[in-house]
Amino acid sequence: MLTRDLLAYRVREGVLRPAYVKRDDAALLAFAQELLAEVEASRGVMLDDVEESFGLKAGAFTRPKVARGLVKLLMDRLCFDEPSPGVSEARWERLKTAASVLRTLPPDATVESYEARLAQALPAPLPEVREALYSDLPGHRRLVGWEGEPLTAQALVDRYNLALAQGPLLTARRLTLRALAPELLRVRKVLRWLKFCRLVAEVRHVGEDWSLEVEGPGAMLALQKKYGLQLASFLSVVPVLVRWELTATVETARKHATLALSDKDPLVSPLPTSLGHVPEEVASLAQGFEDEAWELDLTPLPRHMGASGLCVPDLTFRHRESKREVALELFHAWHAAPLTRRLAELRSRPDHGLLLGVDRALAKESAEREALEAHPQVVLFNGFPSAKKLRERLAKLGAEAPRR
Repeated sequence: MLTRDLLAYRVREGVLRPAYVKRDDAALLAFAQELLAEVEASRGVMLDDVEESFGLKAGAFTRPKVARGLVKLLMDRLCFDEPSPGVSEARWERLKTAASVLRTLPPDATVESYEARLAQALPAPLPEVREALYSDLPGHRRLVGWEGEPLTAQALVDRYNLALAQGPLLTARRLTLRALAPELLRVRKVLRWLKFCRLVAEVRHVGEDWSLEVEGPGAMLALQKKYGLQLASFLSVVPVLVRWELTATVETARKHATLALSDKDPLVSPLPTSLGHVPEEVASLAQGFEDEAWELDLTPLPRHMGASGLCVPDLTFRHRESKREVALELFHAWHAAPLTRRLAELRSRPDHGLLLGVDRALAKESAEREALEAHPQVVLFNGFPSAKKLRERLAKLGAEAPRR
């Protein structure tokens, strides 16, 4: 993700447009390739030295702001080693040894004689001790390689364009995505990523089009930074829709503006073409239901709610014998308003095939916590609901009873 000082955009008549770079810009692609070659040549080099080398290259490029953006995105994808345990304790011992040796020397002793005496007192060669002395500091961590698959020059330039569009979403008040006559499979992939980002959207099916309304971090008082990152991450999957339009009310340095994006922009999704990543906690839950009684569908399928809206459950439980299905929709710490709406919709239009998983952070007051605990369709959780609690709630719903 780009920091605010690296974002480039224009605001004209209230509409914000990122200042994209051309995907086939030969000079930029060559510079990106130069950075990638530098990564391979810098394995084992300390973080401080890697950053200094990249900084010099970026400063020498004809568009230093763009170059610094590429370097930032590149650094975000690199892995550096972790310090060995006990480094700070060993440093303290070495410093005490050095001070002790120094006190034994006469006032006119030279540096060479001091180092020779110190080398005899240390348990390892002096150069080796010096190199390891501050290895726990961030700048001394050494480059190991890539986090995930290595980038290509084209992928790095594409990520730069995507990051320019993601940046303004960190302050968005509301995001509206319209998918124009998409394939259902692509819609389900976008919805799955929506749930992976722990977002809740108001979903509508209008003719052949789909409309998603997502609250932005600017609309809530708490957890704005974390929620903004989740919303910006969601944008990375939107280009798989092929034909789409997105608008969001964002805050610039001086005033509000409308971010306007569409499939005409040079945005490419970095995500694989399959249905998407399965979060670790969801995969763990699925393992908890791997038996003869249940099977889980991890791909979200919109479900009618209220008068005309749709909800997007996170997953669906299907009892093998009774064939009954129960969907699970999760509400995390920033979903207070969507949870209130969903509970109201359940009162006006009951849906006994829907379970609500609610983060305990949304039930701080004892009265509302007791009400949620007593609700037959609510499961409270910390972090993520457990398979045991969900089984208990499914049993109370009678989901295991055979159909008559």
